Amino acid sequence: RKFENVYFGWGHKYSPENYSPSSAPPVQAEYASGPDITEVDDPTVEEEQALRAALEERLAAAEEAEEEEEEEEEEDDDDN
Repeated sequence: RKFENVYFGWGHKYSPENYSPSSAPPVQAEYASGPDITEVDDPTVEEEQALRAALEERLAAAEEAEEEEEEEEEEDDDDN
């Protein structure tokens, strides 16, 4: 068998006052609920597919606009 003792006190055999440890620090407050830490429901498959389609359309439109700008720049360079 193994025994251990823990002693909290002043090291005196007798003290007319009882030992009273200091109180614990106050409990920390929880984070305030906000959009950064609030959980949201996962999107459905249909919502994911709609988002992907919208992103692909945006990318395609951006690429077309970029190509048109390059063509205009080439035409301007040819005119000079």
